[in-house]
Formats: sequence, C-alpha cells, structure tokens
Amino acid sequence: MEQETTKTTPTTDVHKDEPEHDVVKTKTHETIPTAFTGAFLAGLTVLMVVQGVLPAPFALMFPPWAVFITWAGYFAAGGGGKGQAVPVWKKMYGSIAWGVIWGFAGAFLMDIFNPMVASNLGLMLLIDGIIIFMVNQPILWGTRYWGPIKYTPAIFYGFAIFFSTYFGGFGFIPGNIFAAAITAYVAAAIGPLFGYLQVRMAMVKEVPA
Repeated sequence: MEQETTKTTPTTDVHKDEPEHDVVKTKTHETIPTAFTGAFLAGLTVLMVVQGVLPAPFALMFPPWAVFITWAGYFAAGGGGKGQAVPVWKKMYGSIAWGVIWGFAGAFLMDIFNPMVASNLGLMLLIDGIIIFMVNQPILWGTRYWGPIKYTPAIFYGFAIFFSTYFGGFGFIPGNIFAAAITAYVAAAIGPLFGYLQVRMAMVKEVPA
C-alpha cells in the first residue's frame, strides 16, 4: 500500500523578500507488503483452535474470529504503525473489558433463571430480554461518564465476543463461564496487537515519489 504526500521545503531568493518553496513529493513504501504480513498473522490464528494441546479437561479452543473482529476494529479506530498504536489500545482495551464483564453478568443471570423456566420458551425469552436490557444499562451509561470505557464499538466487541465464546462452546475449559470470560478477553486483545504488527512488520518507510 503506497500513499503519496507532498512536502514543501522553504528556500530564500536573495532578490526577493518572500521565501519560495520547493515542492517535494514523497510516498510511503512497504518493504514487505502488508498483504503478506497480515496473511502471516492471520495464519497464526489456526493454532488457537487446536484441541488436545493442554491436558484434559483443558483445551486451547480460542475463538479465532474474535481476533479478526478487533483487528479490523483497530484500524477503524485510527490505528496504524509506529506512534499510532498506544492511543488506540488505550481506548479499546478498557472498553473491551467492560463489554466482557457485562456479557459475563448477563450469561450468569441466564444460567440461573433459564433452567427454572426451561419448559416455557416464551417466558424464558422474556426473561432473557429483560436481562439483556438490564446489563446494557451500565454499558451505555458508563460511556457517558467514565473515560476509559467511552469507545462504544469496542464495548460491544467484548460483549458479543464473550457471548459467542461461552454459548458457542469455546474457551480453555469449554462451558465454564469464567474460562469463557478470560478466553474472550485474551482473544479480543490479540486483534489490536496484530493490527499494529501487520504494519510494523511491513517496515513502512517514506521515499521520494
């Protein structure tokens, strides 16, 4: 991926009062294409779903799609290479954690109430809807008043990734709600890191256009 930029370098003509500017065009050049560095990192995600790496009842079973969601989110939030990562990490990681926490709370309540009304699908759906409504209150109100969790998209990355991890049977102890929360956060946290590494590994530099 190459981008052209224009720089002006001031020069002074002894016969004129105003300085002139030489126009210097430059472009960014990837030493290694980001298409290659991104594909290499994407390939590493296959290691996350290998079962049998850890002794029973443990399994790696990380949700690889969680990495891709927050990886894309890193660039959507303005992330890039050197000098662009830390501000994005600061607004994403706290927000992802906030989403995971309230996703955990919602699933925990569902695990309590759903078995009680399992024979009545309509009532169970009503209760689950109320639970989702309730846990979304601290999510949405918190973004107004607390700086570390103001990036709403990342909150919902964490919230959705937790639910998909837990109810999808992922996690280093499948079916364990605590393991699912840890797994969901770690998997989600890898995405922004991979976004940064994709650009840094490309060794982008500025060259004359």
